[in-house]
Amino acid sequence: MKKMIAAEKLPTLWERLSAKGELYLPVKDGPVVLFKQWAADQQVALDAATSAVSPKDIFFPREETYLEYKCSGQTMELAAVEAEQAITAFGLHPCDLKAIEMLDRVYLDQDPVDELYRKRRERTTVVALACNEPDPFCFCGVFGIDPGYAPGADVMAFRDPQAGDLILESLSPKGEQLFSAMGDLLSALKEEPFSYVPIKTADFNLDVDGLSERLKDRFEDPAWDQLYRSCLGCGVCTYVCPTCYCFDVEDYGHETAGLRFRCWDSCMYGQFTQMAGGHNPRPSRKERVRQRFLHKLQYYPEKYGEIACVGCGRCLRSCPVNLDIVQAIKALGGEKVEQR
Repeated sequence: MKKMIAAEKLPTLWERLSAKGELYLPVKDGPVVLFKQWAADQQVALDAATSAVSPKDIFFPREETYLEYKCSGQTMELAAVEAEQAITAFGLHPCDLKAIEMLDRVYLDQDPVDELYRKRRERTTVVALACNEPDPFCFCGVFGIDPGYAPGADVMAFRDPQAGDLILESLSPKGEQLFSAMGDLLSALKEEPFSYVPIKTADFNLDVDGLSERLKDRFEDPAWDQLYRSCLGCGVCTYVCPTCYCFDVEDYGHETAGLRFRCWDSCMYGQFTQMAGGHNPRPSRKERVRQRFLHKLQYYPEKYGEIACVGCGRCLRSCPVNLDIVQAIKALGGEKVEQR
């Protein structure tokens, strides 16, 4: 089913959806665009080609408290911290939704499943937004992602780049429920008022076919001796990446009360793999850089069948020394060779 909503009705839609639960949208935050919980004074940026940080923290928050404790004498009380509000994630581009599906495999296709992630995922209705124009750093087509369609969404949206109106297509029961919540804001479509123009993203001359298999024999490749040298170990690549999912678990409090939370962590940090006895299997930046790229390009594909990159371009834009996944792929033999 397809419906349309006019641009001037979108602020009313934001108010209506936020009244039913948490609403996350791409909004202007200084010089960048971020996915944040909607507030009336924010400038929604549905026209943005991408956000500076991926929207994965809608489903996998940067910090998440899930347990509180209280102690009295010899007695300890534990209480789970759980939210129950519905969540609407509005405006995710197809590459970001593909990344969420990769996180689903890690957190849901396991036994046992990650309950914190599962509950947020089940409470969330996803409205994907087709890309009207590619960011210069986008290369999702290399991985077979269509920037104009996200079949895993609950609702697929197409934006008129001139007027700002949206055509909305329901793809799931959650999508139908969202249509019901929009109610009188939607108009029936007899014919589509504008045409979506497919776009083509960059490919940076990459060829990733068979790359994962070829990397099995390149753990000690001399390329690693050069790749790591510029790395600062800042971790910004893992912070902005939509398919990174490492976390740490911490306790905070004192002898009578406290809480337990988890927060994002990074394989690029020196203490990420340090053990209690002091041993660290990845003591240098070389081992850590190698682990990051082999996980994306070999280990994840071995287990789940596809490279853990969606070509969003955030690491290209954010790395202060240009040590991004495109450079790694080319250094490891993933660059197209011209036939003469």
